Amino acid sequence: MDANLTTYSYVAITDGVISGLGTGTPPANAIQLPEGAAIYPGLIDSHSHAISLFVPTINDSTGNPFWLNLASVNVMLQPLCPPPSCPPQQQNCTVQSNSCFSPMTTQDQVINVLKNAKPNALGWVLGWSYEPSRLSCNNASYGFLCPNNFENANSQTALAQMDAIRDDVPMMVTSESGHIVYVNTKGLEQLNLCLPGNGSAKCYAPIFSPQAEQCVAKQGQLNEDLAVYAVSYILGLMNTHMRTQEDPLPVFRQLITASTQKYSQLGFTTVQEGAASSDVIAIYLAVAKAAPLPVRMAFLNFIQQPLSGSTYQKQIAIAADLREGLAHSDMFLAGIKLFADGSNQGYTGAMTSPVQYTNVNKPFTDTACFPQQPYNGEADMDANSLSQAVQWSHEKGLPVFIHTNGNLAQAHSISALTGNSQAGIRDVIVHFTMPTQEQVQSVAKASSIGVTFLMNDFYYYYQPLCEQLLQPSGTANMYPAAWAASSGLHMGLHSDTPVTPPSPLFSMWVASSRSVQAPAWMPALLPECQQNRSNQLISRLQALKAYTSDAAWLYNRDAPSKGVTPIGSLQNQYAGDLVVFSADPLNPATDLSTVKVLYTVHNGKIVYSDPTGSNPLIWPN
Repeated sequence: MDANLTTYSYVAITDGVISGLGTGTPPANAIQLPEGAAIYPGLIDSHSHAISLFVPTINDSTGNPFWLNLASVNVMLQPLCPPPSCPPQQQNCTVQSNSCFSPMTTQDQVINVLKNAKPNALGWVLGWSYEPSRLSCNNASYGFLCPNNFENANSQTALAQMDAIRDDVPMMVTSESGHIVYVNTKGLEQLNLCLPGNGSAKCYAPIFSPQAEQCVAKQGQLNEDLAVYAVSYILGLMNTHMRTQEDPLPVFRQLITASTQKYSQLGFTTVQEGAASSDVIAIYLAVAKAAPLPVRMAFLNFIQQPLSGSTYQKQIAIAADLREGLAHSDMFLAGIKLFADGSNQGYTGAMTSPVQYTNVNKPFTDTACFPQQPYNGEADMDANSLSQAVQWSHEKGLPVFIHTNGNLAQAHSISALTGNSQAGIRDVIVHFTMPTQEQVQSVAKASSIGVTFLMNDFYYYYQPLCEQLLQPSGTANMYPAAWAASSGLHMGLHSDTPVTPPSPLFSMWVASSRSVQAPAWMPALLPECQQNRSNQLISRLQALKAYTSDAAWLYNRDAPSKGVTPIGSLQNQYAGDLVVFSADPLNPATDLSTVKVLYTVHNGKIVYSDPTGSNPLIWPN
């Protein structure tokens, strides 16, 4: 694929870059491909958190997993577990394995797994990727209508619910959205957070909405940067438990190696670590030094410091130096990561009129924590804070990638970016979930801002968002890819892994069909939500561009420039990054769920090979 969509019969690569493209007979030494196979540029991940993909697969020193997998989505693309054999007295049992996938379908299943779990080698009970909005209850309802989900603080605080399940050991459960963590009393004590009564000098204090987040934390729910801190804290404990003198980074090495190999098997040649601290970037460098990774890494540097004071600016300067230091490696610092808000399915996306969270057991009604009622989400950074961070980043030549989900957060982000544009710098609005058509057009007009759409989220979460959280009017044009395409806006499609599976062909299918999952444990989609479901369809070609040439534009690597080899296109002197599919995904007759990756080539080297397509294919559905 090049700018003119030219079809070639072969691609030649020399010294890691494309050196020739032909339409005639391939050279004698060319790798012969099966009939029907198709070569495309190596795929580019525009937003994910790669290091977190396989967290539930890590075993402790006794061979037992540190984490229980509580997911209802097959994020790790594992084969399905055999059906469980439930004893007569327990109708909500499930298979717990870190080598196969068995979806959590009910809140009672989650509670039973946690209640019966043996503490891991750290002495904790840890649950990964719990998602209350997609779980059913025994009365044939689901989500926030279930009285015992951990998010439903109007019935009982998360702390009280978690203590009722386990009060003998520290317990922590992460949410699938990644912005929320639930803990019991002993877990809260172990995390050493800066809460009233904790005078420790080394405690961790929230940087977003400190008063509200401290208040909610006391009730057992950790939001935003507190959630990031809590997961990082546990991963650190895991690595300390497993490390040896010969290998000081065993857990992180396993996570990075496994995830980058999986991305390579899916056809990716550029992968993002979407909220990386300087420590995480250093860990990647150490792992890659010992054994080169099969993909190019793009880092978004999340500076986990308050915006006030001089520390934040100093960290931006350090990031700018790091970007220069990475210039000649197979990694690059793509920009600074900012958070405008949280997640819509977790009620932490920041909304404003005409969008309003519904009152279906809506949490966060405690006026001690959230004085402004009715509650309509919480902004992590307002327009002024975002503008200041953008300005400081641009002064050091760094782009920003702003996470947004709610419409208020998107308005703040657009204002901050359009008010601080700078020549040569391209910024990105990540997720861009629910803008108006006028906002899409204003971003396109700015010409220096790109967007990404979490298309898989539409497939897995459209039903609870439409029926329980935001109503049909608030979800009518979620992830408006068609508006973006018609406005000439550069866009990427992404998985936000570990929120959803990192399958690019699956994302292309969702974007070009606007399909919505209909899991057997949930009721049928309401007719009023069916009506708007097919809005914003794009073609397969537009979706593929979002993983190739458009995604390269987001990273400002779509054209040759000093010291940068461009990516995302089959053109001479572009990076020798290719993916070979078993069938052409742009052929309308091709069933995308059957297409396999035969080869992935990165910088001219074959990093994944399955020439006969014999490896099993796991389709996320």
